[in-house]
Amino acid sequence: MGTSTALLVENMTIAASRPPSLPIRDHQHLRLVANETAPRLTRALADQALQHWGVPRSVRPDVRLVVMELVTNVLRHAKGEADRIPVFDIALDLLADSTDDAVVRVLVFDASAQMPIRRTPAPGAEDSRGLLVVSGLTRDWGAFPLPVAGKAVWADIAVAAEPPRSGTDVRIVARVLGAVRDL
Repeated sequence: MGTSTALLVENMTIAASRPPSLPIRDHQHLRLVANETAPRLTRALADQALQHWGVPRSVRPDVRLVVMELVTNVLRHAKGEADRIPVFDIALDLLADSTDDAVVRVLVFDASAQMPIRRTPAPGAEDSRGLLVVSGLTRDWGAFPLPVAGKAVWADIAVAAEPPRSGTDVRIVARVLGAVRDL
């Protein structure tokens, strides 16, 4: 039984990295107040965009879970200026990569300059798994500071089906963790 190397990473701040430049086929954007309705609204945006773009049904749960994990991180960890209403932006882009496959890019912008921290969850803990889930479901992901204030966290999800990785299938683990958290 193999050990996932992702679980061996201690609390690690993510180094700044910009996503690769790919041609944009379509773009969806939403600005939201960071409150309890934000997850529902971002899920609706993702569902609408994925259906409109004809993204295969087999990929949609992965995209929705990545969207929800990144939005949840904004709601839990991103703090802006105390005297302003906390807002954040989410963008979904349908991109074309060099093999003519499609990529869905999720971008979440918030006012906090603090870069994401990938944490190693304690055994039995119900949190600190979000970025591990994002890492397991995406082709690549990262974060970068914005020029004026805040940061953007991005994730690229391949639309074409990829062969399963060796060892533990992180997609199944991610889906189970997402389902458990929703209980």
